[in-house]
Amino acid sequence: MLGTGIALPGPAITGDALIDRMARRFDVTKARLARVLDRRIGVATRHVVRDFAARREAPRPGHRNPDLASIALNRALDRAGLRADDLGYVLAHTATPARPLPTNVSEVAALVRYRGPHAEFRQACTGFANALQFAAALLSQPDAAPVAIVGSETGSVYFDPWRLREDHDQWVNLLQMGDGAGAIILGPARAGALTLRSAFIGQLGDQSAGLQQSCGGSDQPWVDAHVMGFEHDYPRVARRGPALLDAGRAVLESCGERLAHARTIVPHQANGRMNEWLSDRWQVPRSQCFGNGRHVGNLGSASIWVALDALLQSDPLGPGEHAWFLGAEATQYTFGGFVLHDVRLPATG
Repeated sequence: MLGTGIALPGPAITGDALIDRMARRFDVTKARLARVLDRRIGVATRHVVRDFAARREAPRPGHRNPDLASIALNRALDRAGLRADDLGYVLAHTATPARPLPTNVSEVAALVRYRGPHAEFRQACTGFANALQFAAALLSQPDAAPVAIVGSETGSVYFDPWRLREDHDQWVNLLQMGDGAGAIILGPARAGALTLRSAFIGQLGDQSAGLQQSCGGSDQPWVDAHVMGFEHDYPRVARRGPALLDAGRAVLESCGERLAHARTIVPHQANGRMNEWLSDRWQVPRSQCFGNGRHVGNLGSASIWVALDALLQSDPLGPGEHAWFLGAEATQYTFGGFVLHDVRLPATG
């Protein structure tokens, strides 16, 4: 790992402020229910690309999906001491691109003035794990050029405040999610760099999506006058979701990794209480489970990279220490992850 960077749009906004805004601007009066859910979800603040001034909104200027991705990528390049032209490939993943075509990553490449090859995964919370598989192949040669991966989400614009009147589950959507981007630069092993190992991706084989968008694809290219929102099956996600992290743990243990030896465990930040929930489920100390969802919400495809950056800034690994990163995604119940290890190579010469 050569460098990381993140981008979060605008000032942080509290759950109370969002609830009050729904009441003032959209005459949604279920504030008591919303505040109960807000405490349960545990997301104190999040950053969003819209102002919730109107039912239908595009991102604010400078906060479009490719804008955030390019800011995060430039910050990661700065920390790595690299220029965009030093990269051999840019891999991006998002479930909320700025437009269907051209690809989101092509605009990111233009914004950072990168003219090399790039590819994009239309994937949410485990997009990072898929991208790592491709990056590992690209970096398999000792003289390979560095590879950048960037995950970004701007899902708040898909939220329709009017739906709160008829579908109370939409409060979960509003109070749980956030917008943002996270990037990482990877390269062949070099002195002073943290290393990634045991990267994996898999799925449970469940073909019933817990999260989907039915409109906008070739099956149903029309959206009429409605906001093209996300459809959640919250009960199914609640039943099936825990198995995703358990499956990730099983994969790492099959690779010889030991949970007790991990200084820190970083699960997908689906809400603000994931660290508490995982601590209880796996019977590990609360201090061993990292959580930053309380401050940024569920960032979807950007979640793991933003959490990794937050960990490095707040509590970096010491010599020989390692951290588990575990992703979980409800669209097709995929899971993935990796281990970050401080086994830094000594400088030579």
